Amino acid sequence: MQKIQAGLIAAMLLAAPVAAQNAAGGPGPGAAGATSSNNAASNKASSNKPASGKAPKTPWGDPDLQGTWLVSSDVPLERSAENAGRVFLTDAEVAAADAEKARDLGRNARFSDPLLDVSGAYNANFNSILRTGKRTSLITDPADGRIPVLSPAAAAPAAKTGPLVGVGSFGRTPGQNDNPETIAQSPRCLGVQMPFLPLNTAFGQGAVFQIVQSPGAVAIYMEDAESGGGNRMVYLGNTPHPPAKLRYYLGDSRGHWEGGTLVVETTNFRAGFRGSNPDTYKMTERFTRVDANNLKREVTFEDPKTWSRPWTVLVEMSKGEDHRHLIFDSACHEGNTGIIGILSSARQEDRAGKK
Repeated sequence: MQKIQAGLIAAMLLAAPVAAQNAAGGPGPGAAGATSSNNAASNKASSNKPASGKAPKTPWGDPDLQGTWLVSSDVPLERSAENAGRVFLTDAEVAAADAEKARDLGRNARFSDPLLDVSGAYNANFNSILRTGKRTSLITDPADGRIPVLSPAAAAPAAKTGPLVGVGSFGRTPGQNDNPETIAQSPRCLGVQMPFLPLNTAFGQGAVFQIVQSPGAVAIYMEDAESGGGNRMVYLGNTPHPPAKLRYYLGDSRGHWEGGTLVVETTNFRAGFRGSNPDTYKMTERFTRVDANNLKREVTFEDPKTWSRPWTVLVEMSKGEDHRHLIFDSACHEGNTGIIGILSSARQEDRAGKK
C-alpha cells in the first residue's frame, strides 16, 4: 500500500504542474489523457509563473537556476532501430503516439509475465503520462543516439551493474531477498542511489527536481516517487574531490560557472551507472537556464573501463509555479508492507525450489 500511495503522490506532483505549464502558455507539453481534475487545473490562469523572457540573475550575479523544474516531454533514452538516422519525429508521429498513450487498459490488464502484472498495479490512477517529445532519443552524442559499445577493458559488466537509475525494479538476484537488510535500497525506500535520468516518466522518477542556490553552493533535491528522494550538495569553486576511498551514494559534486552554465563534475560514487566501474566512473552535468521558463540539463557519462567513449544526454525541463510547492515527500518508508510481500514471495519460491 505504501508503494501505491507513493505512486499516487508522484502522479499528483507531475500531472498538476504539467497542466499548469499549458495554462501559462509555456513549452510544457501536458499530459496525454489527463484526468478531469488535471483538465480543470489546466483551465486556470497562471499568475505566478515568470513571463517568457531573459533568464534571471541571483542578487550576487550568478545565473538563477532556482525553482522546481519538470521534464517537458517523454523521450526514450536511446534511439530505436525504426528511427535510425532521425533526430526528430514528425508532428503526425507525435500525435499518433499520444493517441496510443491515451488508451487506458485499467486495473484489469493482465500479462503472462507476473512482473508486468506487478508493474501494472500502478495503473492510470497512479501515473502521469507526459506527451511524446519530438526528439527520438535523450542521447545527443554519439550522433546515432545510442549508448557506445563497451570498451575492451569492460569485463563481465552484468556482474558489476549498479542500479538502473530511474527504473523501478521488481527483479531478484540470488540471495537478495533472504532478509530485509539485503533487499535492494529502492524497495526499502532508503532514497535514491545516485543522480538519475528521467527513464520512467510515467512514475515520476527523475522527472522533477528543485534547485536552491547560495554564492558558494547549489543544492538539488531529486524526487524518485516510490524510493524517496535525494539531496545533492554541489560545492562551488576550486575545492578538490575527497580521497577516492570515500564513496557516496550520490557521489561528490563540485561545480563552477562557465558563462551562463553551471558545470558540475561528480565522482566518488559507491556504484556505477548501467554497469560502469565506480572507480573510474565520472558524471559531468551542464545546467543552463535558457530563459525564464526553460532549463537544459546536459549529462555526460564517462568511464574508460566500461564504454568506448563518453556519451551525453539532453534533458529539457520547464519551470513549475513557485507558489504551488509542487514537490511532496513520497509516502514510502523502510518497514512498508511491500517488504513483507517481497520476503514472503521469496520464501514461497524457496519452498518451490526456485532460486
